[in-house]
Amino acid sequence: MHHEKKILAVAVLAACGGYTSSAAAQAAGQGVEEILVFGTQGAARDSTTASRLDLTLLETPATVDIIDGDAIRARMDSSVLDAATRSAGFTNESNPGNGGFSVGARGFSGQGAVTKLYDGINLYNAAGTMTFPFDTWSVDRVEVLKGPASVMFGEGGIGGAINVIPRRPERDKSGEVRLIGGEDGGQFVGIDFTNALGDSAAYRIDYSNNQSDNWVEPNGDSEAQMLAFAVQWDVSDDLVLSARLDSGEQDAMRYFGIPNANGDFVRDFVGMNFDVSDSEVHYEDDSIRFRAEWQASDNFGVQADLYHLATDRFWKNTEAYFYDDTTQELERWDPLVLGHDMEHTGLRTSFNFAPSGGALRAAVGFEVNDVSFERPTNFATPANPAGITFDEFDVVDPYNFQPGVLADITTAPYAPDTFSDVSQYAVFGEAQFKVTDSFAIVAALRFDDYDTQIVRLGRAGIDQQVDAPTGRLGFVYDLDDDTALYGQYSTGATHPSGSIVTGSVANRLADMIETEQLEVGLKHQVEGTGFAWNVALFDISRNNTIYDDPTSGDPDDVIVIPEITSKGLEIGFTYTASESFQFFANAAPLNLEDDTGENPGVYAPEQTANLGFMWGIGNSVRLVADARYVGERAGAISIPSFTVVDASVRFDLSDSMGLTLKTDNLFDELYASSNYYDETWSVGKPRTTSLAFDYRF
Repeated sequence: MHHEKKILAVAVLAACGGYTSSAAAQAAGQGVEEILVFGTQGAARDSTTASRLDLTLLETPATVDIIDGDAIRARMDSSVLDAATRSAGFTNESNPGNGGFSVGARGFSGQGAVTKLYDGINLYNAAGTMTFPFDTWSVDRVEVLKGPASVMFGEGGIGGAINVIPRRPERDKSGEVRLIGGEDGGQFVGIDFTNALGDSAAYRIDYSNNQSDNWVEPNGDSEAQMLAFAVQWDVSDDLVLSARLDSGEQDAMRYFGIPNANGDFVRDFVGMNFDVSDSEVHYEDDSIRFRAEWQASDNFGVQADLYHLATDRFWKNTEAYFYDDTTQELERWDPLVLGHDMEHTGLRTSFNFAPSGGALRAAVGFEVNDVSFERPTNFATPANPAGITFDEFDVVDPYNFQPGVLADITTAPYAPDTFSDVSQYAVFGEAQFKVTDSFAIVAALRFDDYDTQIVRLGRAGIDQQVDAPTGRLGFVYDLDDDTALYGQYSTGATHPSGSIVTGSVANRLADMIETEQLEVGLKHQVEGTGFAWNVALFDISRNNTIYDDPTSGDPDDVIVIPEITSKGLEIGFTYTASESFQFFANAAPLNLEDDTGENPGVYAPEQTANLGFMWGIGNSVRLVADARYVGERAGAISIPSFTVVDASVRFDLSDSMGLTLKTDNLFDELYASSNYYDETWSVGKPRTTSLAFDYRF
C-alpha cells in the first residue's frame, strides 16, 4: 500500500484534535432526538434510488430498503457487501475474480444482476468485475431498490440496485475516530471530520484502513484503504455546487476457495489456501465527481453530474483446485495473469418540473458515458502464441502443502490482449400524476444506446451496437396517512455480453436481453419513528440469460439459458417497542425455474432471511444481534444452506467515547460464502472477535 493516504490521515487527526464538541451534543442542543433504526425499512424519507421525483418511500411503486450508515457502523459492517446483504433476498456471491463485490437478488446472480451505484451514478462493471465502492466508513446510507432497475440506471440490474450514498459536508464542526483490533490480526483505523469553509461552504474528509491476516493460510492477508474528500458550496439559497474525490486501494485476499468432496467440506482443508506464494490480487479506484443543483423556482429545478472513474486491477494466481481422494493429491489449474485498466467518464443531467396545482411532478434528462478498457493477459492468442491454453496444471500434496510460485506451472508471457471503447447515451423521463388525494400513477421511460468497439490483437475485432427502451408503469393508493398499496409493471434490459465493455464473436449480433416484472405490495411507515413494514409479491421473467461458465477459467466462456422465471414474496419489518428496544426481520422465499420447469442451477438461493434486535440496557449499554439465513444454492454441486449470527455489545464510557465488543459468526458455523468453480467453495469467516474504540469530537 502507498503511504500518502496514511500520512494525510495522521495530519487530519492532528488538525482535528483540538475540538471537543460531540455530534450527539450538537443534536441535543438543537432539540432533535433521532432514533437509530437498525432494520432495513428506514424512516419515511425520500429515496434518490427509486425515483428522480423526490418521492417518499410511500409514494414510490417499488420496494426500497434503506440501511442507515450509523447502523452499519454500529454493527461494524466494514464492507458495502456485508451491509447490503442484510436486505431481504440480497446474497453474497463474491470472489476475487469478480472484485469481491457481486450480489445476487430475486433469484438472479452474476455481476450484472444488481446494479451498483455511487451516489446515484452507475459505474459500469468490466468483464464481470466491480471493485468500487467497497468501504462503509464514509457512508450516510445504503439504499436498496428491488426489481429491474434499467429504467433508472441503464442496462442490467434485473434483481435491483444498490446505491451507496456518502456523508455530506456539514458546517457544524464534528468528527469521529474509530480504532479496532481483533483476532487474526484484524486492525481498522477510521477518521471522519467535517467543518465550515468560510460563510457558505463546508468540507469533509474521511479515511479508513482495514487489514487482517484472515482465517486461511498461507498468504491469506489483506489490506484496504480509502480516502475521501468532499466540498460543498452553497452559492445561494437556490444554487449548490459540490465536488467529491474518492481514492481506494485494495490488496484483497488471494483466496479462491478449497475443493469440496461430493458436496461436502474436506475438513482438513478448511483453513488452507492453495494459491501460489507469489500470488497477487490488487485493485485501485480513483473517482471524482462534480455536481450542480439549481432550484430555479418552486416549479423547476436542474441537477447535473460530471464524473470520472479510473480503475486498475491486477491478478496473478492459480485459481482452480481439484482433489483426488484416492491418491490424496490436489491439482492446481488456471495459472492466470491478467489486468484491467479502465477509464469511465460521464455526464448526467435531469430537469424537474412541478407545475402549480400539485397534481403533476415530472423529470426528463439525458446521460452520456465514454468507457475505455484494456485487458492484458497471459492467454494464448495469435499475438501471444506462448500464452496459456488452460490445460496447464501442477500436482501438490495438500497434507504437506508447499505453495510454490506461478512459474512452477507456467512462464507464459503477460502481454496486451483486448482493447475496448464504449460510447453510450440515454434519454429518460418520469412523471407522477395524482388522480385524487389518495391515488397516483407513476410512469417512467428510458432509451439507451450502446456502441462497443473491441480490438482483439491478432484476431478480428468486434463492433457491437445495441439499444433498448425500458419502462415502468405503476400506481400508489394511500389506504391511510401511513399505509400505501402499490403495483407496477416494469421492463429491463441486459447487455448480451453481460457487460457493455466486453463481448464475444458468438453474441456480437445479439440483441439486448429482455426482462419483465409484475409487482404488487403494501407498505406501512410512521414518519419520525422506526415502525415500518412492507410486503411484496413479484413475478420476473428473463430471456436468454447469460452466466459465466463455472467449468472454465476463460472469462469469455459463458452459458446461455433460454428463459428464467422467478416468482416470490418479500417481507420486512422494523418495530421500535421503545427507545431501548428494536426488533427487525425480513425474508424472501421464491421459486426459480428455467424453460424446462426445473431449477436452472445457477447457485441462486430460493430462501433467505434476516432477523435481529437491539436492546439498550440503561443509558450506557447496547446489545445488537443479527442472524442471517441463506438457503441451499442449487447447481451442479449445490452449496448447503447456512445460518450465521453476529452479536455485539457497546459500552458508552462518556458522551463522546465508547467501546464495542463484537463477535462475527458467534456459533462458529462452517459454511461456504460462495463458490468459484462448481468444485471449489470459499469458506466463510469463522468465529472472530474484535474490540472497537470510538471517539466523537
